[in-house]
Amino acid sequence: MKKSIFLVLFIFLIIGCSPVERSVGFTTWSDDGTEFKFHLGTEASISVVKKFDQLLQEKNYAELNQIFSDTAQFTYQSGVKNNLNEFISMNIKRDSSFVANNETLKWEPQNAFSVDLDPSSGGEHVNMMYLATYESPETKSQFYANLWLYVLNGKIVRVNQYNQSIEN
Repeated sequence: MKKSIFLVLFIFLIIGCSPVERSVGFTTWSDDGTEFKFHLGTEASISVVKKFDQLLQEKNYAELNQIFSDTAQFTYQSGVKNNLNEFISMNIKRDSSFVANNETLKWEPQNAFSVDLDPSSGGEHVNMMYLATYESPETKSQFYANLWLYVLNGKIVRVNQYNQSIEN
């Protein structure tokens, strides 16, 4: 009898300690319209996005190709799309203009998280929110920049950016 009680308790302990797959929400981002739920992503994908931020903060554009796929695509709030080379050229031109006009654009990451639609197939959606501050000799303004980045096999494949002005 004691062995039976011990066996039953042991079975409940094993069942109670088994990991439960947790997923929430829904999305139909799949090509065929299949509905998926979101799962927690990994710190590895967030680290890739942090590296992206670090390289941009340092204006180290030459190393961006190490963390982007060959087919990487950027889409901005306006709907304009470009590739990595165009993104780098745009940033270099903007930086030069800022220096010439005594302007600055600084940004601080506010938060980041990663979600995965199918942990068995790879690829994660990382959301990074920034607080950006633009200053010129005449004005100062702030806005939030919300970036959704798709990371696959340690490389950024897609970046979608949305901005929201902050009214003073």
